[in-house]
Amino acid sequence: MDSQSNYSSLGPGFEPEASHGRIPVWVVLFVSVSLLLAVISMLRFPKVFSEYRFYIKAEQRMKNGETSQALSDLMMVVEAHPDSVPMVTKLIDLSMEAGYFELAAYVFDGYLVGKDLTDSQYSRMMGYSGRLETYFSTYEIVEQLLTKSSETEAATEEEAAAVRADVREHLSALLEDPDTDQTMLFYFMALFSENTQERYEWLQKGYQTNPEYFDLRVQLGNTSRTLGKLDEADRYLNEAYAKDHADSGALRGMAVLSLLKGDPASALSQAEEAYALYPEGDYVMDTYLIALHVNGQTKEEGYIRAEIENAQGALDEDTKRFLDGECTLQEYYME
Repeated sequence: MDSQSNYSSLGPGFEPEASHGRIPVWVVLFVSVSLLLAVISMLRFPKVFSEYRFYIKAEQRMKNGETSQALSDLMMVVEAHPDSVPMVTKLIDLSMEAGYFELAAYVFDGYLVGKDLTDSQYSRMMGYSGRLETYFSTYEIVEQLLTKSSETEAATEEEAAAVRADVREHLSALLEDPDTDQTMLFYFMALFSENTQERYEWLQKGYQTNPEYFDLRVQLGNTSRTLGKLDEADRYLNEAYAKDHADSGALRGMAVLSLLKGDPASALSQAEEAYALYPEGDYVMDTYLIALHVNGQTKEEGYIRAEIENAQGALDEDTKRFLDGECTLQEYYME
């Protein structure tokens, strides 16, 4: 029997050739490019996955008290993917919801203009546009009032009171205009009030219309505490903290309440955290100093006292009185 190849009996086209087994050049190139793209994708995957997590987890993180960090991370994603309409509109949605109107306006002008939107997206964004226009036009008027008042010479307390009264008069007139941002006007009426009760009432008006403005909850919490409404103060400050655990003002206010409730350890922990987050915040260093003093940590107290004196020139007179034993915590923090 002839020794015949198995292939030869299959007919024409199946004869063995000398080139059998060689891979065509185009196949080699295709596989090489595919492998290169796969490697690049794998190298980028952790970053892309992280960005996607920022996008899908943003709302939940805000509910968990990570508002400022969640919005910051989402802003980073928008900067990396400026053409992504879902990313841009989600950041605007969440910024408006949380009262971060400056961020919403920045993203709106810098990343949304010129994009193709669905009908529902367009309607929603135009609604935001109207609200932002009202917000910034009112703020511009208020800023002009504040600048004018700061430039007015007031040599006596009577003259200073007259300046504040003039600001209140202008703000009150603006409240009659339905095209102004009423919550903002309530907030600044509170800041220029002549007494704590009046301040509290204006802040309450602002809270009822939109509690997300500025540090309204913190201001209302601190004002409630000054009036002796400690349970109410605790509620407002905890609301502020629940919104953002990085709110140094809320932590500072909570530290004061802990001091008044006779819990110096909690007060020190809260004051220390507020100081770590933003030492330049209103009365943050002073409260940390008081908490250290009450807890008997004299060495650390000396460091913070020196820091305050270097930054401000001298301690606040009321703070000094407390440290010198001339007033109680209740006299220091409440009317």
